[in-house]
Amino acid sequence: MSSDTRNSLLRQNRVLASLADRTLDQLAPHLETVPLVPRNVLCEAGERLEFVHFPLAGVVCLMASLREGIAETAAVGAEGFIGLECALGGDSALSRALVQLPGSAVRMPLEALRALAARHEDVRHVLLRYVRFFVIQALQSVACNSLHSVDERCAKWLLTAHDRSGLAQSFPLTQEFLAEMLGVHRPSVTIAARTLQRAGLIRYSRGIIVITDREGLEEAACECYGVIRRALDEILPAH
Repeated sequence: MSSDTRNSLLRQNRVLASLADRTLDQLAPHLETVPLVPRNVLCEAGERLEFVHFPLAGVVCLMASLREGIAETAAVGAEGFIGLECALGGDSALSRALVQLPGSAVRMPLEALRALAARHEDVRHVLLRYVRFFVIQALQSVACNSLHSVDERCAKWLLTAHDRSGLAQSFPLTQEFLAEMLGVHRPSVTIAARTLQRAGLIRYSRGIIVITDREGLEEAACECYGVIRRALDEILPAH
């Protein structure tokens, strides 16, 4: 594979796309392409991070585990990377990283990335830019979970998944897992999915979601979707 072809592939990830070709050439020998298989765990909370993953397509959910159950704290796709703790000086994962939607990623040993970041200012800066976006997303989600309805949050999550899965019109998603993502009981998700389906915004059958009206789904979602999307476009513009 030529360097141009390789770099074009890597630029499917917004963080990597923000780097110059000469910097990507420095990263390339340390990168390994791996599949993202639904329900696979990339790292567990409290475990030492061995790799940093940069998704090219697919969605990885960061999960918090409590006595009452588990819930999503953030979703990461081709806009970011899993292992942001490394940009803040940490060595251990703060949460479980669970693959939700299939795709692929490139991964890099944590220590190799740190060594390159120490030598290349642009690598340090782009990692911290993503951390900034991640914090904005997390803070917005706290307000969203407190103030917005399950229907609105469900629409927002489906839009986010749609964006980060490479804009695939359909993707596998069980109601059980969506309930975990939203931190609600399954009956609430069932009602929300039926509401969106009756409105003609999605089709849902046998664990497969099909988005049939993207604009309508954006209107049904809470304002948080637009806030987070604008923050992403400002901090890590698409190339």
